[in-house]
Amino acid sequence: VTCVRSEALLYLIIAVALKQVPLFNYLGFEFSALLTIPVAFISGFLTIQFLDDHLTKPLTRRTWLYVVMDYLTVNGMLLLIPLAVISANALVVKNCSFTQGLAYYFLLPVCTMMFSVALAMLIRLFTKYSRLFFSFTVLLVLSQILFITYTEPQLFSYNFILGYFPGITYDEQLSDLTMLVLFREFTLLAALLCFVLFFLFVGAKKKYRWGIFFPVRIAIRQGDRMLWSVVALASFTLAFGHFSRHSLHIMHTAEDIQQGLGKRTESEHFILYYSKDSYSAEQARVIKAEAEFHYRKVIERLHERLPEKKKISLYIYPSSAAKKTYIGTANTNIAKPWRREIHLTADSFEETFRHELVHVVAGNFGLPIVNASARMAMNEGVAVAIDWSNETFSPHTYCAALLRDSAMSSIEPLFSYTGFATQHSTLAYTVAGSFSKYIIDKHGIELFKKVFATGNFMTAYGTSLSSLVGEWKQFLATIDCSAIPVSTVRTMFLQQSIFRKTCARVTAQRNANALQAIRVKNYVQAEQEFSASFDDAPTAFALRGVMQSLLAQKKYDEAIQRYNQLDKHSMLKENPVILLLLGDALWGAGKNSEAQIMYSEIQALQYSSAFTETAALRNELCSALKTNHFLEWYAYGSASDSLRIAELQQAMNESRGQMQFLFQYLLAKEHYRQGHFERAGTLFANTAGFFEEPTLSFNALMHAGDSFYRAGLYEQAKAMYWQTKNYIQDSVAEEYVDERIALCDFVLTTMSE
Repeated sequence: VTCVRSEALLYLIIAVALKQVPLFNYLGFEFSALLTIPVAFISGFLTIQFLDDHLTKPLTRRTWLYVVMDYLTVNGMLLLIPLAVISANALVVKNCSFTQGLAYYFLLPVCTMMFSVALAMLIRLFTKYSRLFFSFTVLLVLSQILFITYTEPQLFSYNFILGYFPGITYDEQLSDLTMLVLFREFTLLAALLCFVLFFLFVGAKKKYRWGIFFPVRIAIRQGDRMLWSVVALASFTLAFGHFSRHSLHIMHTAEDIQQGLGKRTESEHFILYYSKDSYSAEQARVIKAEAEFHYRKVIERLHERLPEKKKISLYIYPSSAAKKTYIGTANTNIAKPWRREIHLTADSFEETFRHELVHVVAGNFGLPIVNASARMAMNEGVAVAIDWSNETFSPHTYCAALLRDSAMSSIEPLFSYTGFATQHSTLAYTVAGSFSKYIIDKHGIELFKKVFATGNFMTAYGTSLSSLVGEWKQFLATIDCSAIPVSTVRTMFLQQSIFRKTCARVTAQRNANALQAIRVKNYVQAEQEFSASFDDAPTAFALRGVMQSLLAQKKYDEAIQRYNQLDKHSMLKENPVILLLLGDALWGAGKNSEAQIMYSEIQALQYSSAFTETAALRNELCSALKTNHFLEWYAYGSASDSLRIAELQQAMNESRGQMQFLFQYLLAKEHYRQGHFERAGTLFANTAGFFEEPTLSFNALMHAGDSFYRAGLYEQAKAMYWQTKNYIQDSVAEEYVDERIALCDFVLTTMSE
């Protein structure tokens, strides 16, 4: 009784502690997954303590069956304590899906308890050092997660103790429960195997020597045939599950992924694995050339290079869904420096490849074994610093704005072991990148490489991190950030990380369901799903979905009302995505002048080049068109690709002056979206210089250059990039344009060899 009370108190303490930690403070996946580890040890040790007493008594097999049931009952009753504590916490912290939480609780800690009880009984039967051997076995099972993560590309792991480890990613949506249910069936089968083996051996150990133990046990008790049949069937099923783990998507090796993608080609420093759905053979040659171009840029800036004959494996997946299936993450592109691997999707190569490449090359001066820094801020900081931004403003300018608005808290904790992960990703990446870029430029890359592995700034720089931060802030104070409004800073950087979001996993799943409804044009269902998500957690993503669904249904006044119902202090009122949808709703409702004001406000926010461009286009169109017919069919209609092109072509032919070029611009974007790159480039080029808005002229030429580049017309692409210099207004854009010109030359030379 005393030991049961002690374990009950321990469960209570653990549950009370977890309810103080964001993301773990409600009945969901994280709470249940973390609880599996103490559950394994508590239930196992308690079982061993009970068994120490019962093994001294002459119990029949039927009695042992009752004993096992008692063990499971006691441990199961103890698990009601953390369940009760976290359920009661729902009075304070919102729990968006209690039913799903209960499902995770059964599939994770309850199943782990059953497995641990069975494992502890079998181990105690054969050794008096049972606690030591049990602890070692549990840790060995848990180490499988580290082993798979280190030796294979995938991030996720299914495990008999933890149940499921999703990997460290920015994906908020977990895999559906189907795979976890399947794997936990194998877990319970393993528990059954341990229980049956215990029943078979429990009465024989004292009668027979170890050398003849197994053959005598089989021969002398004919009544055991049924139990041995269970052992054989369970062993066969577990073996089948192990050897079928690839086809069951429980685990994927590098060979599985390579075979699944289907295509392979090599360059000087890369082995490219890709799908025929992503690239043709000719396009793959271009990708290899681009990879080599970025490799040269990275080694030049880091003063590093890969060892001879050590190539980087570059996996490019045809879609986010395929990437999630193989490595466990849809939204996060990753590098594994210790394996010299990069994993990303075809549509994200241009934006993220160099960033991930920095991680691999920086492995040269990282910690041994992992080839990376022990501090996440150092890893991501150097990647941002080397792959410097080509957006509207640099990380330095954004950080200057954060400092100006007193929105930058102490950054020293960011460089701790866990501080980076607890911050909103945009803020963490930008601040770490700006600081890293500053100390690299000021003190040189060699000193940074010395501090990279451990984050010990005093040893490398002879001064503290706080002192270096002070220097950096003095530098930021000299940067002009007046073009960045306060509202843009709030929207971009002062959002919640996953650790602070309400029901992050549940709302992510609801949002995914709603997105699927939009894809099949079921806007009523999408509105319902997004509304439920927003009621649980008022995020920008959910509100955006609600308003998009309403606009697709032509419920313009309801969309406007949704915005007006927001609290006046809500940051959603300043979010450019929401403001763009509000502008569309005003236009759709016939309030063109108000819509134009809204589009102008979005332009002034300078949130990103894409938003500024879209708002500028909407502003021009809204000013010239008297009806909302164009908005309805172009932005929210369901016309086929060919019909959209035909209608835009007709609108362009029937228009004159500025409107003709606007329609031509939109037609060019449509051709680009559909892969008609040469046609798109010609149309974009023809619009350049005819807009009063310089943003549109610059973007027209950039899009023309990108279109010709995608078409393989590198000389034409260079000509377009050169022309953008007439509209460049900052050094960031100029550096990006110069690099695009250099890329054209490099690819042209490489392809001609």
